[in-house]
Amino acid sequence: MAISKSEPGDAAVVAATGRTPAEWQALLDAAGARDWPHPRIVAWLREQHGLSGWWGQSVTVGYERAIGRRALGQTADAGFQVGVSRTLPAPAETVWRLLLSPEGRTLWLGTAEPAELAPGVAYHTADGVSGEIRVVRPGDRLRLTRRGPGEAASSTVQIALQPGEARTVITFHHEKLPDADAREAMRAHWRGVADRFAALVGRLMPSS
Repeated sequence: MAISKSEPGDAAVVAATGRTPAEWQALLDAAGARDWPHPRIVAWLREQHGLSGWWGQSVTVGYERAIGRRALGQTADAGFQVGVSRTLPAPAETVWRLLLSPEGRTLWLGTAEPAELAPGVAYHTADGVSGEIRVVRPGDRLRLTRRGPGEAASSTVQIALQPGEARTVITFHHEKLPDADAREAMRAHWRGVADRFAALVGRLMPSS
C-alpha cells in the first residue's frame, strides 16, 4: 500500500492514534522493531494497538524514516516514486488520441515505434531505454516497464487520464526507482515530458 504524498503531521497522528510519532518510535524501539520487516511492524501496530491499515502504514513509514531505513519519497511496495500532473484544455478522447499519436509517443515513450501499443509489446529507444507495455485501457491509462542504460532492474511507469468538463488531468507516475537520486532525475524528466505534451495539446487544439 502506497502512502499518500501528503503525509500527516504530528497533530493528525495524535488525533488518530493517541500518540505522537516520537511516542510510537519509543514503543517500537522497546518492542525490538528496528530489526523487523515492514509488514511485521504494520501487523504489530494493528494487533497490539488497534491501528487501522492506513494509520499502521503511516506510523510504520514515519518510524522507518526516523531510524534511517527509508527516505522521503520511498514507500514499502513501490520503492522510490514520483508523480507529475498537468491539467490540459481538451477532452479525454483528444488527449488519448494525441498520447498515442507518433508525436505524442515520441514525447513520453522516447520513440514513435512500435506503431501500435498493446500489452506484451516491447519498445526500445535510441537512448537505450527499453521496456514492455503492460496495460492499455483506451481513454483511461497506460502502464509499462522502463529500464534505462546500465540500470539493474526495471521501473514502472503509469500514465493516467482523469476527465473533467472540457478538461483532462494527465498524470505521469513513475515507481520502483532505485534511489533518491533516480527519483529526482525522473522528476525532472517527467516535468519536461508533461510540459512538452501540454504544449502539443495546446498547439493542436482549435482556439476558442
